[in-house]
Amino acid sequence: MAPTVDPSVTSDASFSFASKSESPDLGLIPPPMAQQPSSYRQTVIRAGDEVEFFSGELDRHLTDLRGTTKEKRAQVFQLIDSYHAYSRKRADRLRERQPRKFTLRENEMDIDDNEIDDLAVNFDEEYRKAEEEAQTWDLLRRMLPLEYDQDETSQLKQHTKPSLQSRNQWWNNFMLSDSLAREQKVVLEWLQSSASQGPPVDDVVSHLQESAERGDILAHGWLHTRTKIKLQKSVNGYQGSLDPRAFGFAESHLSSNTLVTQLDPDAITRQARKLETQDDFFERAIWLGCFEMLRRGFSMAEIREWCSMRTELWRAASLTPLPLANPEDEDQPDFDPRSLVLWRRMCFSTARDGGTSDYDRAVYGLLAGDIASVEKVSETWNDLLFAHYNALLRTRFDSYLVKHGGDEAARIAQQFPAFNAVLHHGDPHSVGKRLVTLFETDLRTSNEATRPSKALQGAIIAHELGRYLTNQGLVLAKHANQRSKSNLIPPVDLQVPDDLTHPKYFNLSDHNSLRVLSHVLIIFTTLNRLSETRTISDAHQEAMENIIAAYISFLRLANLEEMIPLYCSKLHGQRVYEALSRNLIHILDNGARRVQISIMNRLGISVSEFVKRQPEIFLGDVHDLLQPCEAKGKFKVLEDGPATLKYGRIVKPDFFGDDEAEEFDQEEGHIICSLEWLMLVDDLFAETCTYVIRAYKYFLKRTRLRAARALSQRVPGREIIRRKTGILVGGEGDDGSVEWFADFAASELPEELLALYAGDKEAVITEVRNMWELECLVKALDSMETLSSLAGLAREDSTNSRELWQHTNKEVRAAKAYMQPVLKGWLLETIQPDPDFQALREAYIPETVLALVSSLHFAGATLSRDYLLECMELAAVVAEKASAVSQEFVKSGRIKELVEAFASCSKALAIFASEKKAISKETKKIREHGWSRELWSVKPQ
Repeated sequence: MAPTVDPSVTSDASFSFASKSESPDLGLIPPPMAQQPSSYRQTVIRAGDEVEFFSGELDRHLTDLRGTTKEKRAQVFQLIDSYHAYSRKRADRLRERQPRKFTLRENEMDIDDNEIDDLAVNFDEEYRKAEEEAQTWDLLRRMLPLEYDQDETSQLKQHTKPSLQSRNQWWNNFMLSDSLAREQKVVLEWLQSSASQGPPVDDVVSHLQESAERGDILAHGWLHTRTKIKLQKSVNGYQGSLDPRAFGFAESHLSSNTLVTQLDPDAITRQARKLETQDDFFERAIWLGCFEMLRRGFSMAEIREWCSMRTELWRAASLTPLPLANPEDEDQPDFDPRSLVLWRRMCFSTARDGGTSDYDRAVYGLLAGDIASVEKVSETWNDLLFAHYNALLRTRFDSYLVKHGGDEAARIAQQFPAFNAVLHHGDPHSVGKRLVTLFETDLRTSNEATRPSKALQGAIIAHELGRYLTNQGLVLAKHANQRSKSNLIPPVDLQVPDDLTHPKYFNLSDHNSLRVLSHVLIIFTTLNRLSETRTISDAHQEAMENIIAAYISFLRLANLEEMIPLYCSKLHGQRVYEALSRNLIHILDNGARRVQISIMNRLGISVSEFVKRQPEIFLGDVHDLLQPCEAKGKFKVLEDGPATLKYGRIVKPDFFGDDEAEEFDQEEGHIICSLEWLMLVDDLFAETCTYVIRAYKYFLKRTRLRAARALSQRVPGREIIRRKTGILVGGEGDDGSVEWFADFAASELPEELLALYAGDKEAVITEVRNMWELECLVKALDSMETLSSLAGLAREDSTNSRELWQHTNKEVRAAKAYMQPVLKGWLLETIQPDPDFQALREAYIPETVLALVSSLHFAGATLSRDYLLECMELAAVVAEKASAVSQEFVKSGRIKELVEAFASCSKALAIFASEKKAISKETKKIREHGWSRELWSVKPQ
């Protein structure tokens, strides 16, 4: 049963943190802006709409996976589709803005060229990142179903034996029979889709088209060469086709004897002659366009239309035997595999030995499955990968056709050469990995291949996503722990590879990429969890989860706390609660805390475990159990020098700290906040008492009185009893708060509470007593600090207002009440021996008792002589034979100070009792205690 939130908690007290120098990216949590000193305040990181969208879709698809394994995988794939659709639209919107990017300030006269250039660079970089993200999600949505959907894979293997059938049926049977071909086809389709997001084909060929010097004319072939040929015929009176071998032709030609004399497509290669320069540009433009259309996966209808507009339909016909990776586009009903086997070899011959330019050879190289001819016109990582994967796929299909196409197909294969990409690459299962590694060192692609986003895509293609994510986590850990150990991203116990300094990994400041990586990791681990054969070691899991931890830190800095539990729920083991604790600790409002708890409940996070782990984490950060008692011998609240007649020994004003610097250490604030979180959940009584006692001990050992006072105010013991046990103890005022322990000790304890202590009621009472006694010491010191300030005001201002004395009377009463446990066996009753308790007794009892004596002295001299009598009564209590207080004075060697303090009080009482104004009616307290002022009255002789 999930713990419930106590709606009555209203303690929203705030505190300030001391400034820290560490970077928040290294795992430190900055306090809220309103609570930060000016030296620590930071600009909140701005998060885009994509952060909220990705969070919402993740929650919708993966928070509650139900159904069979296949249905759960389908939900994961739907999430990837959603991310791809969103990122695709986002990139498209940026591309649409691109032509107008300089018009926003066109009317401003003060903009200079450098500023325009900066705007262009920033916009181009933003668009590039958006486009690469869209491509990454597109690759994942294509590759992961192929890799993880085992049911579909087993079904694909059930294919029919080839027989007389259409080209599409041959292709489909080939796909069913070859898993590597399916993967290569998927990668090719992704590369085509990515290329289609580039500039339109007409824009790509525009620079060549302009050099053709034909204006807007796209058709009518080689215009400039045709004009030259016509002119030659008219001048020389030739009829029919010009024969370059005819007598006198070379001498009579108008421009050059190397110009073609006929206009058929093969004239250039057949005659070994050239076109006019302008027509050569036109020719190259058309072949470049054909290459780009094949590269982008255009349908045959689109290619045919583009060529038809240029009256070059024959070029489209030369591409029809097998459209690139998309043979389903147009089918051939009566397909003879021998024709395609032969056609591929003819294309290969043209790519290697024919053609007029690199572009037309590259076109036929694509159709032939050649690499060398295609690489000549490839400029990017995607282009080179396309060249290799196209060659691999065409080689595999060609081998399939040769195998099943009969003896004639085999003879053709033997008679005519063709490039064998499978043999060229060797082991077909590691091709992707080898290519990705090769491109990282290739001078043409090394810069692009080592860009983090491209390296991520390469890891997906190479089936090394897990390794890449692990290394990415190690990189983040390395960055986070450069200056000091990070709490959020600690070092990982894994051997760090040598290439982790490589620029192909993201860094902590790239928040947008951390978003992509985090969601990729969540999808990757979810699919692995759904697979029976895939496991991730604990060390690798820890390294990978550094990515999510870094992204959670970004959400905190962006003030998106309500998203934090969702991403923490995707972590594993205790890291869930570690991340929650460190990223939500800065929330001070209890309403906001309850919202977080309700989110955790919905996500299936154990709220009970979270609030229990939180104090343990922050107390562990400061090593509270190992801290020595620094207060021993150093806790001093009394001024040096003798006591005065009216004020006794002066108590230092503001010994808790300067009122103008309302700060204490960030670690201390975290400890107190963690206990406030613990108060919001029902039950957990024993844990609450244990952690509160540990917190008091830690603060007092280090003399962190401000923190101890804040703890007593924000997590008071009386409220712990009321909220955790339901027992109503103490009154409603301050006076009642010190009496609550007696009410608790006399109460009938619930059975479930006793069960926590094996039915031992005395153990329960002892635990609560220790907590109460520590709280009383802090409150007593707080009252005495206030009295020291009031005494200072009294010394400075002789008028002494009535409000001052009323306040003084209130504080001295509170100090007396809170000191009662300190004077009666403070921290002596324990469940088991605790050396810290004895150290605190030695550190605090002598100085605190002396401060009480001075406070009573001041009150007796200014308010009522009865306080001086109470001081004498205190002397009697301390002097008792079994007094534990006197033993601490003896241990500390401060008996002389105690005697002098009491002597000063007795002297003041003797003098004040002799004054006429001191003679008055005995008070009720005097009568009850049997005191007599006359005993202290010294009458003159």
